[in-house]
This record gives sequence, structure tokens and C-alpha cells, in this order.
Amino acid sequence: MKKGYFYIFLLIFADQATKFLARFFYTGKEILIVDNILRISYVENRGISFGLLQGQNLLFIIVTTIALLFFGYLYLKIDFKSKKLYSISVILFLSGTFGNALDRIFYGFVIDFMNFPFLKIPLEVIGLPNFYNNFADMYLFFGLIIFFIDSLRERKNKI
Repeated sequence: MKKGYFYIFLLIFADQATKFLARFFYTGKEILIVDNILRISYVENRGISFGLLQGQNLLFIIVTTIALLFFGYLYLKIDFKSKKLYSISVILFLSGTFGNALDRIFYGFVIDFMNFPFLKIPLEVIGLPNFYNNFADMYLFFGLIIFFIDSLRERKNKI
């Protein structure tokens, strides 16, 4: 058995635990943790990033299923010895997708709780509202960055 399963379980557990804590402790509250850096509050996101596509549950089910199948295929190729960055990115993709999928299955929405006030102005410049996110969203974001870096590195090695 690949040790990636352990990491996926651990990351999903961390995501779900922090969402539970946000729901339990921060419903109806907004706490500024670090001035202009991090704000915590409980938010029910019925859309995708930035609250877009509200209430499109069938679309979310289809996209999530396709994503999990694709990431599952990528998982077959992980190898922490020879493809460390690739393997980490795939673990992050699977963990983030499963974490938010569990919310949609059990609640009908995704629990978000972290907001970064310093992003408000740059996001407004490109026409996007500031947003709340969660650990699963961060896994997907950093997974994408790591995957991109690994792809560039692999491409450079082939040249």
C-alpha cells in the first residue's frame, strides 16, 4: 500500500476538524487573528471559489466526480522517491477535493472560515470580491502551484 493514503487521510482529517471548530466556535462571530492578515468566521459557501455558481449542486457533483477520477489516475503514478513534488501535489489535490466533497455531501455547502484582508485591494483590481476559504481550498491552491513547478522542472530536464 502506498503511504500516500496516510497523508490523504491526515490532511482530510485536519480539514474536517478545522471546519468543525469553525462551525462550533465562530458561527455568528468574526475574529481578527492577525491585524490585516487573517480573519476567522464561519461561512456557508454554496458556490465555488469567490462564491460563484451558487446552488449548482448537480454541476458540483459532476465536476467533483471527474476531478476525483482524474486525480485518482494521477495517484497511480506517485512515487515519493523519484517524483516527490508530483506526489505531494497529487496528495494535495485528492485531499482538497475530498475535503470539500464531504462538506457538500453532509451539509449541502462547503464550510469556509479563513479570510485574508490584505488580498481585498488586489482582488478588487481584477474584479473579484475578497473571499473566505478553508484548508481543503489551500490544499488545492498549493497543490496546483507545486504541480506547476514540477511540470516546469520536468520540462527543463527534458530539454
